[in-house]
Amino acid sequence: MITAPQTTTLPADRVAALGYCPDCYVTGAVTLVVPGARRCHAHLVDQRLLVETTRTGQARLVSPAGARRRPTYPTGLQMPCVACAAAGVDRQGLPRDGAGSDPLCIPCWRGRADRQGAADRRRLVAELRERLDVGEPAGCAACGEPAPVPACWLCGYSWLAQARADHEHAQALEAAAVATRFALLAETTEAQQRVDELTAWIGRLTETLAAFHTGDSWGRPVWLLADLLARDAAARSSRRGRPSALGRVGGIMAVDADRRSGRRAMPGRDAAAELAGCDRTRPVTDAWRRAEALGWCVRVEQGRRLSYAERCATGRSQARTVFDITPVHRGDSAAQAAHIPAALAVLADLLEHARTLLAAAQAHVDALAARAGGWVDYRERVRRQQMRQAVTAARDHTRDQATNFRTPHTVSQAMSVYSSLSRGLLISPPLAPTPSVDSRRSRRKDSASRSSTRAGGGSGCARPSSVQRPRPAQRHGAAPRPRRARPEWSAWAYDLARAVQGRWAWLRSVPLPRVAATLGAALGRDWTAEALDAWVRRARSRPLLVEPRDPVAYLRAVLEDALTGPDAPPHPAARHTRHQRVLATMQAAVQRERRDQARAAEVQRDQAAARPGRRSPAAEAALAAIRARTPGHLRRADRATLLDAPPAGGECVWPDVAQPGSGLPAAARRL
Repeated sequence: MITAPQTTTLPADRVAALGYCPDCYVTGAVTLVVPGARRCHAHLVDQRLLVETTRTGQARLVSPAGARRRPTYPTGLQMPCVACAAAGVDRQGLPRDGAGSDPLCIPCWRGRADRQGAADRRRLVAELRERLDVGEPAGCAACGEPAPVPACWLCGYSWLAQARADHEHAQALEAAAVATRFALLAETTEAQQRVDELTAWIGRLTETLAAFHTGDSWGRPVWLLADLLARDAAARSSRRGRPSALGRVGGIMAVDADRRSGRRAMPGRDAAAELAGCDRTRPVTDAWRRAEALGWCVRVEQGRRLSYAERCATGRSQARTVFDITPVHRGDSAAQAAHIPAALAVLADLLEHARTLLAAAQAHVDALAARAGGWVDYRERVRRQQMRQAVTAARDHTRDQATNFRTPHTVSQAMSVYSSLSRGLLISPPLAPTPSVDSRRSRRKDSASRSSTRAGGGSGCARPSSVQRPRPAQRHGAAPRPRRARPEWSAWAYDLARAVQGRWAWLRSVPLPRVAATLGAALGRDWTAEALDAWVRRARSRPLLVEPRDPVAYLRAVLEDALTGPDAPPHPAARHTRHQRVLATMQAAVQRERRDQARAAEVQRDQAAARPGRRSPAAEAALAAIRARTPGHLRRADRATLLDAPPAGGECVWPDVAQPGSGLPAAARRL
């Protein structure tokens, strides 16, 4: 019977003195201690289990870091890896170089062997080069190039470089495709927004013209545009020159503003230039300035570049100019009615131009959709065709209205077939009957007659004219009305009025002809706005009002106060000349009166000197006053007493003549 040899167990101090962990020795494992310590890494930490609470409130057991998690077996070689134990990793190893060598795991042993082999190879290569006296090559060992070459398998890693280049090229192509797609989408979105804007503009024009045809209040932009054309025609001094963009720009402003009040018109300079068919924005700016000078609109907000905070809040970089259009009732209704055909023609041209712009914008959208691989569906094509037909019909009807427009007659709406306000609009109240040209009496006294619609040559009445050949305007007299002579200030007063309106803001709402007439009647040709402002501020002690109630009357008062003073103005003025003439006339009248009074006094003095017994003018005046205070019956009684009493002593005794200062007669004193 063979028995196992008895092994002797070493004490813990002896094991620690030998450099091994006593705890591992008890379990049958041999582990080196940590330098400077008496335990290995696995037994230097606390082996007690810890209890922690998670976020959800649950408790769990946690072993400390570095604690031994591998189970301990009673048999077999159980030695921890020296390199792993030094790093705090619990991994088993074996003494690869025989008994007494350091136990290593497979990764650590293989790494050590590889490093040792590489060092041996480098040492052998160095010894061989020393023996052969060959220097170390400066370049690549395979291709010999000093710099890496992509084609070399050793230094350039050609396959990795090519793969990297292909990958980068693929990423660049993909990024370019994405950027192109996004640019195409952005361009398509902008083009579609442009189509929507033009569609909305055409719809607004069509609604305005339809409302004017039916007599609705939403057709008031037509009257606003007619008012602008009437003001421009009244202010023009000559009909020469090429057509202005004022009518088209004014039509855009009138349609863009509030349809009932005419406020908040803000079409924008670039948008107005495109909708009006102008290749530049300068005609739009000139038209705005002209409309303001005519008093047709007032600029309430000036366009400007927004600040950073305003751009972030509004999403745009520019603030548009805002205008308030003067209401229709402040203009001349007769002149407005005369320019209604011209206003309708302008709106028809705007509608035609907007239709052309919409067709071009839709073609651009279709081209972008084709580039993106899309197409236009059948419903969209049908909708576009219907819209084109509706716009064409509205344009033709508007031009028909402009051609066949007539001033309303004094008949009811039921009788107005050929002379109504554009065939169906509401007719103004009856006017006063106009006397006939010849001596024949009218068939009616209270209403106007109309031409007969029956065919007959004896009546001599004309048939209703067609739309293509409208009948001429009716005249009440055969001879043309003589034109009134133009005032002499019409050549320079309008320019002066525009300059004065630009300097004095309270005159901008006044029509230009009224300001020009007021200034022309009071000033002269040599006056300027700067000279007038300086003279008014110098001649008047009170400052000018900011918002007078009646600007024209206040302008007359200011000119009257400034030009009728003692000082002469810097330039000749008609009002100052008239004032000087009046002063000279008054002074001559005063001198003439004084001279007449002096001559009369001299004559009286001569008469008093020639007749000593005659009363002086002062005595005559005192006697007249006494007679006026004495009753009539007393004066008659005294006269009868003097005439009927017999003379004393039979002789005619003349009564004593009352002398000045003697008082009243005795009879008067008794009474």
